[in-house]
Order: sequence, then C-alpha cells, then structure tokens
Amino acid sequence: MEKRVLFSILFASFFVLAKSQTVMWQMEPRNYQDVIRIAQNLYIVTQNGKIGLINSDGTIIAPIENDDISKFYEHISLLTAKDAQGERVTGYLTDDFSYVPFSKKYYTLAGQKFYSDGLLSVADASGATGYIDKAGYPVIGFDGSFKRIKPFTEGYAAVIKQKKYVLIDKEGREMKFTYGGTGVGAAIGGCTNVYNGTAYVFDEYGGSDRSYFLWDSHAKGPLKKVGKVKNTEMDYLFCYQSVSGRTKEIPYKSISRYHGDRCLEPVTRDGMYVFNVNGKPLVYTKFNQASSFDDNLAIVDINGQKGILRYIGSQSFSHAVMSEPQNFYEGNSVQCKFRLSVPGVWTDRCSAELTDQAGNVMTVNMSGEEDTFVFTVKPSRSGTMDFNLKVWGDGLELYQGKLSYSFIMKERCPVCGKDLDVCHGNHNELKPEKEEKCPTCGKKISECPYQGVH
Repeated sequence: MEKRVLFSILFASFFVLAKSQTVMWQMEPRNYQDVIRIAQNLYIVTQNGKIGLINSDGTIIAPIENDDISKFYEHISLLTAKDAQGERVTGYLTDDFSYVPFSKKYYTLAGQKFYSDGLLSVADASGATGYIDKAGYPVIGFDGSFKRIKPFTEGYAAVIKQKKYVLIDKEGREMKFTYGGTGVGAAIGGCTNVYNGTAYVFDEYGGSDRSYFLWDSHAKGPLKKVGKVKNTEMDYLFCYQSVSGRTKEIPYKSISRYHGDRCLEPVTRDGMYVFNVNGKPLVYTKFNQASSFDDNLAIVDINGQKGILRYIGSQSFSHAVMSEPQNFYEGNSVQCKFRLSVPGVWTDRCSAELTDQAGNVMTVNMSGEEDTFVFTVKPSRSGTMDFNLKVWGDGLELYQGKLSYSFIMKERCPVCGKDLDVCHGNHNELKPEKEEKCPTCGKKISECPYQGVH
C-alpha cells in the first residue's frame, strides 16, 4: 500500500469560496451487524447475534446481551436473554423509550410474555411463580404456594393453589364465594380471569354437572348460576373466547423505525451509497449502506461496520489558488501557494494530502499567512500543472479539490545572463571594434609585419 504523506491542518477558518456542508461521526463505526433507529436518540443494535440499546453517540443503554426484544403491549416491550434456566427478563422498554433494567433473575412463562394490569407473571431462579411490578420487584407469590398462574386482569388473577383454581387480588388474597345454599368456597378447575368485572367459576361443592357460576367483582351476595359454556377455548388473557371475543393472538404493537425531519437522501453509484448536495459530494467516502439523514443523523455501513453520521449544514471546506502565473527559468524551482479553509468542527482533527497528476505526494508546509500553505515544484516547460487535494478525518474522505497553476518558461541572455525579454540580446557595446586591413598585403594591421606601411 502506498504510504501517504499528510500535512496536518491545525486551524479554523471562515474563508468561504463556495457554500457547502460537511459531516462528522456522531458514533464512529463499530462492529455491529445491524443498527435500527427507533426514537430520536435510541437505537436497537445487534452484535454477534445479541441485541442491545444505544443512544446516538454509542453510549450503551441496555447491554448487548439479549436474544429478543418483544413488541409493545400495555406500552411495554420486554428484553430477554436465554440461559440454562429459560428466557430471562433483563429489563423492559416503554413506548416513550425509557429503559428499566432488572437486577434480579426472573423468567417468562409460556403465553404470558407481557405485562398485564401492571404486573408480569414470571418464575424466579428456583422455579417458583409469582408476579413482579414495573420496578422489577416481587409483589405476589414466589413462596411455592402457586403451582400455576395466569396474568392479572381488572385487578384479579386465576391461580392454582392446593390443586384448585382460585382468584386472587393484587394483595395476594384469595377470593371466597357464596354459593346459593351451599356455603362459602373457592372456585375449582376451569376458572377464568376477570372480563368486564366478571369471572366464570365452578361450585366447589356442586354435583357432577359442575354448574357454572358467574362471579361479579363489584357485587356482593350469592353467585349467579349460568348455563354451561359450550366453547371453553381461552383467549390470551385466559378468558373464554366466546365471551370476550378475543383470540389467542396477543395484540402487540410493533416497534417501528423512527423517521424525523429528513434533510438528505443517499443515492447509489456503482453499488455504493453517496450523499450529494446540489450536485456536489457532501462527503467523498462511499458507503456499503446508508439511511437518509433524519434530524441530521444517518446510519451508514462502512467496510462492514455500522456508524452514525451527523450532518453539519453551516460549515464547509473550501480552497483557493493564491499564485498568479509564474515565470521560471529552465532547471529552477517555483513556490506555489494555496489557501485551505477548514470547518471549526474539524479543527485539529483532520489531515490533507496533495499529489501531482502522476500521483507523487507533494511536501506541503504552512506559510506565515493564516490558512495558507506552500509547496515547491520544478516545471519543465510553459503550461498548466494540476494538483489534487484531499482531506481526511476520522477515516472519512471529507473533501477533494483541484489546484491549477500556470507557468511561463523564460530564457536568459547568453551574454549578460539577464532575461532575454529585458535585454533583447543587444550587446554591441560589448563587441570588439572591427580591425582594419593592410592596403598593400591585405592582412590585418596587427598581422602585417609592416603595420600597413610597405
């Protein structure tokens, strides 16, 4: 690989020749397989098959150790990780995009991977079932008394206690029922959760027909006997589908991609993605993938890594050639000047390279003038020479420019050494006078033995 010789740009400038924009990393590229923006400052990331949450500058919000992030139900999405004991809830995300981590280990129950009525039915590390609140703390159960539990609905939940289904409230108290003429008892097999204030229960002391009774959570007095429910299929909240009209399908709300104020779309070129502003590149780096700039942020893929770019519309790079057409003599060198303006956000953070048309790297130095650089060339003839300027920063090719200089080769007078255009080669005063000849022998007077007198 060709070694690049770079000259550092250690200044800021407001010298503007052409209005443009620039970018910089909000989050430098990382080894993420996927980055999905779900809120103004929140992203789901995937790394080595694991899922986590970060903000736009890459700060990790939820550790990248999860295997799944559920859809929203009751405004909550669960983050879970699988281990030897099951699917552990590591925390949850609210639909206003607040994240709550869990410090203790709790595991999801089949068909109940959602908060219902403000509580989540789970098992602890020992396998005991119970309910935790939205802070991730246990509130009911976990003492081994519940062999099976169902989600809470309308303040109550059906659980199996001592081999019988009973209804409990959010204090963990068992509901007792008064049956017509048979006393007070609990509900047994087939008990449903509460729907519209009522639940279906069986008479613990009833006959073989196992008559259904309807329990009203708002009324007192004996239970009302009702006809046998023919369709006993349960919905996702463990109520009879024929009563609730709900199915087993949980009505989750999907986590959607965030779309903010869009300012710039990428375009494809030769299978790569680039950003152009008014027909000119915003940045000269090409990307394997790129999203649009929403709220001035875009997700890009560069060499298999994901990063987040920030669009800066108020600052720009620019350059200008500062040398007029220059005269030179064969074999002599000429000093060339140019000015390079750098956005303030890139002060002390970028480097530049200047090459000739053959790709040779030029040695560039700062001059005594602000924002001004000089380099030396040795032209071989009159004409124009072009040079390519490139600026890099944090792995991005930020700017390209072309510098053109005109040169005029001059000739020196072989007699006086001055510019031939100045002396025009007229040096008669320096030439010896013409010597007279001998009229007798025809020789020059200085060569005639008689000095012209015979």
